[in-house]
Amino acid sequence: MRHFIRLLQAAGLCLALWLPLGAAAQTYPERPIKLLVGFGAGGPTDLTFRKLAELAGKQLGQPIVVENKPGAGATLAPSTMARIDKPDGYTLAAATAGLLRYPYVQKVDWDPMRDFTWIAGLGGYTFVLAVKSSSPFKTVKELVDFAKANPGQLSIATAGAGTTMHLLSEAFAGLADIRMTHVGFKSSSEAMTNLMGGHTLAAVDAAGSVMPFVESGDLRLLMNFDAESPEWMPQLPTAKSLGYDLVYPAPYGLVGPKGMPAEVVARLDTAFKAAIDSAEYKALLKRLRQTYWYKGHDVYPQWAAEFYQSERSLVQRAKLERR
Repeated sequence: MRHFIRLLQAAGLCLALWLPLGAAAQTYPERPIKLLVGFGAGGPTDLTFRKLAELAGKQLGQPIVVENKPGAGATLAPSTMARIDKPDGYTLAAATAGLLRYPYVQKVDWDPMRDFTWIAGLGGYTFVLAVKSSSPFKTVKELVDFAKANPGQLSIATAGAGTTMHLLSEAFAGLADIRMTHVGFKSSSEAMTNLMGGHTLAAVDAAGSVMPFVESGDLRLLMNFDAESPEWMPQLPTAKSLGYDLVYPAPYGLVGPKGMPAEVVARLDTAFKAAIDSAEYKALLKRLRQTYWYKGHDVYPQWAAEFYQSERSLVQRAKLERR
């Protein structure tokens, strides 16, 4: 009898622990939500997620507050969240391709598939190679010829070591058989400032960071890394069309700590889907030259698992795989 009573008490305790979580999930959200972004303020990722936070917050009835936390190839923000925050839906993080790549580059104490809840895929970038409009390089061939004649003197700016832009730079250099010097900054805006100031000879970045300077006549685009030339600049060659087997779509999305309640995940997915479908957000996509791309919470984890496996090849081509 005493054993039976203890079993009933244990069952009651488990029920008591479960009920608040279930009730909380049903009333979520009841307070503001924090969204960590792994890039500095002012760049395309920051602008993208600030607008998403604004629009999704309206859907949820609570503000979503963006906090910039750059570092570690844009993985510092989500990895910190995974380590210290509760899976209650009140701390989220932007997930860029680096989250599914960085473990191949550096030894880390987290696992992209084990330590996160993959909530929704929300869009994608177009990456471009740019130089100053006053640069003598008017084509990729001219830039490559310079780099071959002057090993190591070609400097390429990006938004940070370990980012997609960094790996594209290294992979391009490897395919072109040139030596270049990578210069990583904390944000795209810093990279653009240094390119404009003549401190670097070129930059690889998201089109949204570069196009305002192209439109003002200060920068020139040499190529992009999509499968096809973008409709907003159809004359811009792709890396593949120039003989470099480098096609790289770079989707971004939303993650939380592992173990989030299914109801909370579905609520967030619905809110952010409404955000990316809004006319206001589509206008931002057009301005930033980003692409509409959506994966719901039912398929996003599987996509992430497949992308994680494929990322090793880009790291290997860039010769940055850790040993």
